[in-house]
Amino acid sequence: MLFLIWKSLLHRRLQSIAIIVSIAVGAAIVFGIAAIYKGVASGLELSKQRMGADIVIVPFDVTLEPSLLLFGGATANSYMPKDLVEGVRAVQGVQRVTPQFFTHSLTADCHDIGTQNRMIGYDPTSDWIIAPWLKKVHKTELKDDEVILGAKVPTWTENKISVLGKWYNIVSVAEETGTTLDYSLLVSMDEARRVVGKDVALKQVWGKMGQPSELISTILVQVDEGADINKVVSDIQNVGLMKPIVAAEVKKRIADQFTVFALLIGGIGVLTILTSLLHLFSRFYALTWERQAEWGLYLAFGASRRDIGAVIVGEAAAVSLAGSVAGLLLGGGLYKGGLKLLEAYQSFPFIQPSWAFIAGIAIGITVLFTGLGALAAWLPAYRGSRIDPSTIMTRGEFD
Repeated sequence: MLFLIWKSLLHRRLQSIAIIVSIAVGAAIVFGIAAIYKGVASGLELSKQRMGADIVIVPFDVTLEPSLLLFGGATANSYMPKDLVEGVRAVQGVQRVTPQFFTHSLTADCHDIGTQNRMIGYDPTSDWIIAPWLKKVHKTELKDDEVILGAKVPTWTENKISVLGKWYNIVSVAEETGTTLDYSLLVSMDEARRVVGKDVALKQVWGKMGQPSELISTILVQVDEGADINKVVSDIQNVGLMKPIVAAEVKKRIADQFTVFALLIGGIGVLTILTSLLHLFSRFYALTWERQAEWGLYLAFGASRRDIGAVIVGEAAAVSLAGSVAGLLLGGGLYKGGLKLLEAYQSFPFIQPSWAFIAGIAIGITVLFTGLGALAAWLPAYRGSRIDPSTIMTRGEFD
């Protein structure tokens, strides 16, 4: 029976390839979109748990897209006076605040760390975000030659990293957070200021704003539970010339954008597959008449009606299976390419889907589409198995 299915598909290879390609395209779109959407959903959820800040305050002159600051590791060499921290801390509804100091993009001695990577100096006296990682390695604060690496910072040695001519001991590699911390090297506030103070290109900044020791780059704010965050933002703006970014609003906007994107592109994939299955059904339904002599001959030679039905359904299932498998391979490339394209235009929290999820979605797509393909051939199989061999032998056709 398998031999008959194989020979039949080869005999009609052009039709078979056309259906395989159309199913593969649809399956690839569904697989790629499902993987990207899962990664974004996981990133949003994880960033909500680990970001630890309800409001991120940046200097007023920062023009970068908020998502780049929160999730992309973009470097903004804009600073504000550190005295603003106390003013923000005094705002009603603010539970706690901590400042951070950003450096410029980093380059290692032998390898480019990447334009999205930056060094962040933190304040150990008020910090609650870096402290959990320090606690894991039994430390209360970082020395000037120690660093915690974000999960997406590339490394080439196990325990040390050389940046701008200085070797740092890697204290820990942080878990993924889905935030800008994943692209950052976390150091003491004094060390970050020392590094950026050596940058000749920023001398004009220090001449205008003051020395790095008196400046900060951002203030992370955690508000009291139940507090009106809009009022808190308004009161913060009255403290000084700052730009508060509400993390929840940025996340909601990203989630809404990706939901629309997934529904639109995923819908195209589903329609492509449904069109392929309709094509498959029409093909096998038409074959009920085109191949009646062939199937009647099989019946005359002793094949059962069940055997004829199995051959027809088997051909449809084989085509659908081949299309699903090809679609998964194509979908892997679509996932990687689509992710890079999206990252080039927008920063968003993203956590790589687990292998269990990838395997589950791959198996689900294969089983579902193969089953639908077999189901599409059920009626043609039923009609084909009803052929009367004596009619075929005497008339060569049936009504």
